[in-house]
Amino acid sequence: MKILVTGAGGLIGSYVVQALHHANHEVTGLYRKAPDHKKNYPWTFTEADLTEDKSRSILEKVAPNAIVHCAAVLPKQFGGEEAEQVAEINQRIDEQIIRFCTDIGCDLIYTSSTSIYGLTGFPWNEMSEVSPIGPYAVAKFKTEQRILTLKNRSVILRISSPYAPEQRSGTVLRIFIERAIANRDLYYYGTGERQQDFTAAEDVAQAILCSIFHSDINGVFNISSGNPISMRDLAELILQCVMGTKSRILPSGQPDPQESYRALFDISKAKNILKWQPSVSLEDGIKRWIRYLEKE
Repeated sequence: MKILVTGAGGLIGSYVVQALHHANHEVTGLYRKAPDHKKNYPWTFTEADLTEDKSRSILEKVAPNAIVHCAAVLPKQFGGEEAEQVAEINQRIDEQIIRFCTDIGCDLIYTSSTSIYGLTGFPWNEMSEVSPIGPYAVAKFKTEQRILTLKNRSVILRISSPYAPEQRSGTVLRIFIERAIANRDLYYYGTGERQQDFTAAEDVAQAILCSIFHSDINGVFNISSGNPISMRDLAELILQCVMGTKSRILPSGQPDPQESYRALFDISKAKNILKWQPSVSLEDGIKRWIRYLEKE
């Protein structure tokens, strides 16, 4: 297939273009601004700012059979004016892609987030009530609702805490790994029992490949590792993986406002219908990240 990947320079998008290329699809990566070294990539790339109307002509030149829409701006905080502005930008980007897919009738694979479920009501399956917290999650859910009204084929993937060694945002996973390598103590909030379900970016890319391969399937799918971990257990796992570290695991002395959160996502629908399942364990993902940082 001829596939366009938006946000190809991002965490998920970069893994998706590689996976699609290796699967022999004719893939074009769309970057807001492509660095010169992208010219060495074996797939086609193009540049466009999807918040601008003139990006439409660039999309038309690609003329894809399907779009994997990964492009999004991440807010620095859940709430506040900056988060509201980011949500507005993301909705403009999403609407641009939705209009284009509608006009030319191409398939749409949309990367959403399990953050739309909120903090209570777990375990969650795709039919669970949602309670998005913060403008970013609200905008994601609004886009989901818009996509579900389309006549052309669409797949929505609700992804839980994607990660990879190239990740630059200050997630707890990155912070703990970097501190352990530097022999600095790891601090958890509250009792350390809050959970997250970290999903390897390459597993997300495989879910997208499955979504494209099963061309008769529509709908919403949870994508996660299926193995949530508490913050305290995460810290212990990282210290096991960083050989010789002198770091300790200590309480920060500050409460965790999400103390009761449990990242319990039902991924049976993706397994049964998309024929997808995660393959990268969190331990292996952490070890890869450690090797990546050591090479740097």
